[in-house]
Amino acid sequence: MSDTQIRKSSGSFPVAGPAPPAQSHAEEKCRTDRSPSVVSRGNWGSKWEFLLSCVGLSVGIGNVWRFPYLAYQNGGGAFLIPYLIMLILVGKPMYFMELCLGQFAGQGPLTLWACSPICKGIGFAMVLVCLLVSIYYNVIMAYTIFYMASTFQKQVPWQRCDPQWENCFVRSQNVTNVSSEARTSSQVYWERYVLDLSPGIEEMGTIKWDLALCLLLSWTIVVVCLLKGIKTSGKVVYFAATFPYLILITLLVTGLCQTGAMDGVLYFITPTFEKLLDISVWQAAAGQMFFSLSVSMGALIMYSSYNGFRNNVFRDAMIVSALDTVTSVISGLVIFSVLGAMAHDLGNVRVEDVVQSGPGLAFVAYPEALARLPVPQLWSVLFFIMLFILGLDSEFALLENVLTSLSDQILILRKHKLIFTIGTGIMCFFLGLPLVTRGGQYLLEILDRFGGSTALTFIAITESIAIPYVYGYNRLSDDINFMLGRKLGWYWQLTWRVTSPAILLFIFLLSLKDANEPLTYGAYEFPKWSLTLGWGCALVIMMQVPIWAAVAVYRAKGNSFLEKLRRAAASTEEWGPSDKSLTEEWREATGQSLTSSKPVRLRKFSAGTDTGQENIAYEPDAPPPSYPREGGELP
Repeated sequence: MSDTQIRKSSGSFPVAGPAPPAQSHAEEKCRTDRSPSVVSRGNWGSKWEFLLSCVGLSVGIGNVWRFPYLAYQNGGGAFLIPYLIMLILVGKPMYFMELCLGQFAGQGPLTLWACSPICKGIGFAMVLVCLLVSIYYNVIMAYTIFYMASTFQKQVPWQRCDPQWENCFVRSQNVTNVSSEARTSSQVYWERYVLDLSPGIEEMGTIKWDLALCLLLSWTIVVVCLLKGIKTSGKVVYFAATFPYLILITLLVTGLCQTGAMDGVLYFITPTFEKLLDISVWQAAAGQMFFSLSVSMGALIMYSSYNGFRNNVFRDAMIVSALDTVTSVISGLVIFSVLGAMAHDLGNVRVEDVVQSGPGLAFVAYPEALARLPVPQLWSVLFFIMLFILGLDSEFALLENVLTSLSDQILILRKHKLIFTIGTGIMCFFLGLPLVTRGGQYLLEILDRFGGSTALTFIAITESIAIPYVYGYNRLSDDINFMLGRKLGWYWQLTWRVTSPAILLFIFLLSLKDANEPLTYGAYEFPKWSLTLGWGCALVIMMQVPIWAAVAVYRAKGNSFLEKLRRAAASTEEWGPSDKSLTEEWREATGQSLTSSKPVRLRKFSAGTDTGQENIAYEPDAPPPSYPREGGELP
């Protein structure tokens, strides 16, 4: 394939300057131009692998149990309105920005910050969040393995009550005079048999070795798939990103055929507009948007860093964000159609009273719903295979982000990829063992609430400020123009400069207002010291930002604090496309000057309009050559 064909297919434009070097065999195979550094790190076998991997990362367990639960809790159809607004004003812009940054620099979330070393702590915070989430995310995957193994019986075990289970009843049976303390067999099975749940976090208890074995199996599968790097997980994702849709559509058709299903569907799509005035609805919508799209975790930056420089990442961002929303809606229709049928069979029971919150929705309500279908063993196996695959997609990205980021920072780790990957998997397995104790579910709730939510929102705020205001919106716009051949329109300027940082800061401050509110798990209220534990976990992650900013300022050259601060915020000469030929072309096209010693600040693209720092090292020279922008404007 010729260079002209490649540029045309990727939507890029011809730039002034020397022609790029001829493509290698690997570049021909991938149909995109690969940089040497990207090849040394590994690269996608095709553009489809990248796209499907992003789909697998964004479309996960959260779409299946978290979105439907938040929808019914926050007004049914009215929840869709703030969710879509948050998606348009915050989620989609930040998703596209992260993909652009990773693809432009060909670097992970740690080395990416050569664009502004003072912000490098954001990268370290992203890696720590990914490490934390990957540890407890794999515990949820272990639960799915446990349930899969439990289905190979004549009767699924959550459809019967053992004699020692007090106040237990089976909903599929005709029962009368059920006490207010009674619980369904599926809920008792989850709490007493699967978890053997202790009374509280004060009693962590012993390790549940059956769950520990499932956790070991889950980590083994993840590590084996990652041993060969991004190419292996890229091949696996062809199946992993498509199989869940087959199961969801099958469950949707089956669920809609049940009596009472439309009652649940109507509850899901009927808006309660009074809820729009409740700020908690908007907080829930923002949280679901972050959880679902996986922005501000560094994984998107890592995935796109394996792309060719001219890949049409705008197209990919639009496709994935749209698929994520569609999948959430389909999942909502699936669960509410079944829950509507369950409510119909139970008589005077509202749809919202059937659903359990948190992990209980997937491991209590779903198994009970599946047991109502013909051949429940088959449907249960397929469903939990789907849940495991959804988790596997996300786990690939989370752990690969940690491995790639550290390998980019410590180059010797690339030479020992096998040992490094296995060692990381073993470490994460042992760190996850406290989560499979009798009190592990309480600890998981704390980690998810503070580490995977509070800290993640803080990272998003710092990222939304660092890129458009420290690095500079106009500079980022010109970088994207050079890479994609298309200018950014008013929508991107509005969302990156105004709506994203403003909305995120507002939500974070509101969450701080409720910092001392008691944390609960069902009827159990966590002790105050557990809140201290949660905030301590969040602070370890969040403090990476100011700590590494202070280190950057301390290391910067300068005679005054202000000068050191400006140099720490300035780009180093390592910043730019990882392909050296593209770097020179980029500097020539955008008028960069690197005549001074590093660190340097790349010159302004439009005098008086750039939001980044002044170029303290710029020396006037000949006017920069102009480059054509033939690709039009991004909508």
